[in-house]
Amino acid sequence: MKRPLLLILLAVLFFGCIDTIDLTQGLPLPDGIVVSGRLLAGEEFTDAEVLLEELFRFEDSNRPAQILSADVRVVNSDGQELKLLYREGIYRARIPAGDPAFRTDDDMSFNVKILTRDSLSFVSTPEILPPTLEASGATATAITLAVENQAGVQNDVSAIEYRISTPLRYANGEAAYVRWLLTEFYQQTDMSTDTTTGIKVCYIDASFEGNKVKVVGPSSNVSELTDFPLGKNRVTFRYAEGNYMEIRQEAISREAFNYYDQVSSIASTELSIFEAPGGPVVGNVKSEDGSIANVFGYFYVARPSYIRVPVTPAQAGNPTAACPLANDRPPPINRCTDCLIASNNSTLVRPSWWEF
Repeated sequence: MKRPLLLILLAVLFFGCIDTIDLTQGLPLPDGIVVSGRLLAGEEFTDAEVLLEELFRFEDSNRPAQILSADVRVVNSDGQELKLLYREGIYRARIPAGDPAFRTDDDMSFNVKILTRDSLSFVSTPEILPPTLEASGATATAITLAVENQAGVQNDVSAIEYRISTPLRYANGEAAYVRWLLTEFYQQTDMSTDTTTGIKVCYIDASFEGNKVKVVGPSSNVSELTDFPLGKNRVTFRYAEGNYMEIRQEAISREAFNYYDQVSSIASTELSIFEAPGGPVVGNVKSEDGSIANVFGYFYVARPSYIRVPVTPAQAGNPTAACPLANDRPPPINRCTDCLIASNNSTLVRPSWWEF
């Protein structure tokens, strides 16, 4: 039987989260290291994240071990360095856009340099920062999905399908390669009886669970995508009070496109990234002195653009709200008595772009 492979965290989502791709494998993993991350040069902030994990070969399972103590830096082509600190399972850094101490101008190149506590050093191939590529538009359409229950019986359920339109070439005709990541935002009102806080309205975000990372590049006869399908999301209470799907579009290098295109293809098969036909997917990170042969993963750079697609409760068919809970005896503290515990990303701060 196939055994679950570790979740390779490839790069990431809004609020500094790296998205996950589930892969499977049959043979034990080779000993080695995973270096996976990205630099996003946004309009307000420059965000960098790098995941470091060691791979070990075990008899019954393959489990990664996070590397907690390492010197991780992103270096630009001017020699400026941005140091990343380990927080919540990943190395991170965020600075204001335009910070002169670490420039992120178009056509500058960037790479990551890593030195572990064991004096092992790794470096990625420099990546040139592509210009921003804005999407033309995005849509949300109510559809019906046939979903199979545990008994094998198919039932029709309501869902929302998301599509995007975007050019695949810049104005000068140069090819553009894009990558999308989706995040769902929704509003939820709790039923708190706390005399201090009272009833609260929370704004919550969650990774789009039904989404696979998708990458697309131009072909000889396609220079623009129209209504390209990004995913389908089943209608739940998350649509009861207002919902946005945030689409992050990243213009990436051709080399990054080739890497993630191969990873996406493998994720839809029973192969793993480490045992693809003809050998493992080759990333852009290597051991500087050649002492570690198996280095997996990719470090890329991008200027993201965002588009948010709203869905009103009426458009979603007015689904039932999350609260009150159906259980007559719910636990004393739950998402309906305190919506701030509904997610690690729950907040009472209304986003500036929220219009519901």
